[in-house]
Amino acid sequence: MTGEENYVEHALRVGEELTGLSLEQLGLEPQLEDLAENRRNRLEADDLEWAGSITPERRDRSLFQAKLLAGALWEASAVLIDQLFEDLNGLRNLERVDRQDIANTFVLSGLPPRHADKYDVRFARQFLVIAADMTGALARRWTRPSCVAQELALRCLLDQVEVIQDLYSLDLAEDWRSRLEQHMLEDTDSEMLYQNAMDGFEDDIELNMQLGLAPMKIQDWFEPFTDASVPPYVR
Repeated sequence: MTGEENYVEHALRVGEELTGLSLEQLGLEPQLEDLAENRRNRLEADDLEWAGSITPERRDRSLFQAKLLAGALWEASAVLIDQLFEDLNGLRNLERVDRQDIANTFVLSGLPPRHADKYDVRFARQFLVIAADMTGALARRWTRPSCVAQELALRCLLDQVEVIQDLYSLDLAEDWRSRLEQHMLEDTDSEMLYQNAMDGFEDDIELNMQLGLAPMKIQDWFEPFTDASVPPYVR
């Protein structure tokens, strides 16, 4: 048995711990008989036709891929927190943090590079706490990110899933990332922080109001969205 096969078995096993997302959110394409009667009764004609077109083979493959994705997410969440501790330990030994220091980190290097010199020890501690809060929701009930920093932490988590997928040649659905982003994010506005063409948009109050953006200056990243809350440590 190859290492990839061993890891698949492991991922399928640990994926059972991830109960914060449903198998459908993870990519299961259910047949009509998989659905509760009250749910079938609420389906529109197009949805009924689509569900009726799902073959047993397609359903079983999507179930396997959904369970495998659950395991990859579970593993990635543990790796993410471990690596943030490593990043934090590395920063503690520095008198001053510069962009090259951040480029050499595991997780912080995946944050918007324009603010890299601001990712100091205090920031790393806050980001670790907000990331841990996010990963806990994978075992509870998933709720959308509570602040910009948590949206960025989710991006880092999905990046780690990609690393695991490539490392172990996991047979995940082609659209797994876009599917998760659809279910796990309120929107993808924070992606603008990575776009060179949008450099400085955080300071354009009029533009932010027109686009309906949450405040995205780095000092606002840990501020909770409306009707959301964040751990006391990050405030």
